[in-house]
Amino acid sequence: MDTSYFAHTAENAAGKPLGKEKWQALHDHLRGVAERAATFARPCRMEAEAKLAGLLHDLGKYARRFQARLCNPAVIHGINHWAAGAAWALERKLWSVAFAVDGHHTGMPALNPTQVGGAGSLREVHVKFSDPVERKTLTGQCPESLAELSERLQQDGLALPGVPARMVTDKFAEALRTRFLLSCLVDADRLDTAEHINPGQEAARRAPELEPARALSVLERVLAEKSAPTAVHELRARLLTDCLAAAEKPPGLFTLTAPTGSGKTLASLAFALRHIAHHNAALAADDPRRLRRIIVVIPFTSVIEQTASVFRGIFEEHFGVDYVLEHHSATAPRDTTNAADKDAEDARLRRAQLATENWASPIVVTTNVQFFESLFAAHPTDCRKLHNVARSVILFDEVQTLPTGLLPSLLSAVDLLTRPEPYGATAVFMTATQPAFDRVAPKILPTGYGWNPCEISSDKEAMAHTMRRTRILLPAPEETVSWADLAEQLGEHRQALCVVNTVKDARALFRLLPKKGRFHLSARMCPAHRLATLKIIRAHLLAGETVRLVSTPLIEAGVDVDFPVAYRAYGPFDSIIQTAGRCNREGRNPKKCPVTVFRPSEGSLMPPEIEQATGVTKSFLIDKDPESFHQPETYAQYFEQLYTFRGRDKGTADKVLDLTQKWNFPAVAEEFQLIPKGTRRVIVPWVGGDGKELAEKLKREKRLSREECRRLQRFSISLRQKEFQEERPNGVIVPLAEKWDFYLWNGNYDPDLGVCHVEGDGTIL
Repeated sequence: MDTSYFAHTAENAAGKPLGKEKWQALHDHLRGVAERAATFARPCRMEAEAKLAGLLHDLGKYARRFQARLCNPAVIHGINHWAAGAAWALERKLWSVAFAVDGHHTGMPALNPTQVGGAGSLREVHVKFSDPVERKTLTGQCPESLAELSERLQQDGLALPGVPARMVTDKFAEALRTRFLLSCLVDADRLDTAEHINPGQEAARRAPELEPARALSVLERVLAEKSAPTAVHELRARLLTDCLAAAEKPPGLFTLTAPTGSGKTLASLAFALRHIAHHNAALAADDPRRLRRIIVVIPFTSVIEQTASVFRGIFEEHFGVDYVLEHHSATAPRDTTNAADKDAEDARLRRAQLATENWASPIVVTTNVQFFESLFAAHPTDCRKLHNVARSVILFDEVQTLPTGLLPSLLSAVDLLTRPEPYGATAVFMTATQPAFDRVAPKILPTGYGWNPCEISSDKEAMAHTMRRTRILLPAPEETVSWADLAEQLGEHRQALCVVNTVKDARALFRLLPKKGRFHLSARMCPAHRLATLKIIRAHLLAGETVRLVSTPLIEAGVDVDFPVAYRAYGPFDSIIQTAGRCNREGRNPKKCPVTVFRPSEGSLMPPEIEQATGVTKSFLIDKDPESFHQPETYAQYFEQLYTFRGRDKGTADKVLDLTQKWNFPAVAEEFQLIPKGTRRVIVPWVGGDGKELAEKLKREKRLSREECRRLQRFSISLRQKEFQEERPNGVIVPLAEKWDFYLWNGNYDPDLGVCHVEGDGTIL
């Protein structure tokens, strides 16, 4: 009898199967995954569990039927080769190992039986695997017991180490730890598989080292070249000095409260580099406590494009193209969960999965959605990058945009990340309008959790006062304005910015403006289109040419533009302040420039959260002196009132905390969503880039490289599920490739407005 066991088959570049001498031995795969996983887990102090998970994750591949499946894939399907390893860990009450092993292909289940997502529970895995009849149903007709599989593993030259069970007293913390363990296992598994499929691939794509001291030197030279003898640049220099001084403080939680235009982006990057260089200096090169990378977390993709472009311009010449990773959203396919693909051995699918990101680059620029939803995810692709968050400096920009309903779980997770053990990260919460997290934390966070950041700015109130470059003009109590009248007002200015609350309002106003020099920005334009539009806008502004820009609120979160006049539809107070930050940003006008707040008489309905915040703003500003609008204390008072109004100043408002206590991983992932549920991404045919060519390649070849996946992200937008479903039967939305949850928009894409619907009379909506 053949006693050789294999993990994967092999094929040549043309897809032709190769002989068994080219197959990957199972003991090699298990050993390789175990070693990688342990290495990844070392900074989190989880080496032993990660190594065990690596050895257990494919224990079911020692089943005779699985080995037969490798030889006859056209006939044998649906083998669950991970339940055995999970059951082995469950017998020893190694909960995190069991969850990680069971979830490394299709996602982590709930601990107890539940109907969420139709998935079985972890306890059911244990019960079914213990019963010979149920075991065959669970595994796809593999009869072997744990004893038989374990014996074959030992005969194959491997040994399962003894790992003591953990005493769990904090289920929220243990849930996060479990996701990190899953991350180590998934990344190790996929990298080892990639190395088998394409030997040398891992070495070829290995990211460069951070080299924080050298990178800081490069950054400081760039900042010195930007300096000029103006009041704004003097204040930016003061903020930079504050950041470099604070960098030598112990790792942990920081806030950076500074006005828009004060240079937070590069000053905070300098903080991160100095912080890493300073604290790593006392540690040996192989010390797991060393800080390893910088992760910049930003609300909107438009700002990611801008920030990543700036960073690449600074560092690429010195450190190469892989120094800065720009990661918007996952464009690779999900693992399928239907019976036919249950054993996850489809080679094409596996290759595509290997193109997903693991955040191994020295500097990562990503979204709130990517970062926070990964912390609460159950799916292996979403969790894969988590282990690289440990021992990082995380710069959270424009934190006022974080959803209030998820603050208890969100802040609790950041609290855990910034503790010395096991993750040892440093986090900086940055904004001009700092929310009152410290005031509401005692009411909303679980027992044992806290929010006590160290402020980086040496005098945030004085800086806010000195950097005040605008005057905010509120409308009279009943005053409204029509779009036509507002368009006429905007037309009186050569350069003006107007921010409205919805895409519909932006389009209505845009169409009424004179065609010369009019621009529009919204999320209906793909990131590459928005970035190109902003480049033209900035050039026109500097040249003194006509620019009348109508934008949705996406411009308020860190987009670097400088208008002499601004208008803002009545909305949340922090949004009004952020719009003001795009006006007289560089202080070129010595007088305070006007920011006019208006009530549109014909505006469309706002989303409920925006409507609520607008109502709070109106009541909050009744007795406020406009001279105080720029002060950090005013922002804190506003946010405290907003949280109370929404009933979000109590921990009971966040269902994620309760679901996490039950270790219901699928339900937690479903509940923790920063963007509306049910959105779908589509590639758009914008003519200014290679998005269409990449989409055609994906459709033709059923795969894209890692770099191509990154580029493709720049040509996509999100559609609401209802809109997506309505357009699919019309042929406006078409799938790109089998098993890729990604589609192409074949409808109208307006060169000014982006994705539009065309009515029967030719009107664009």
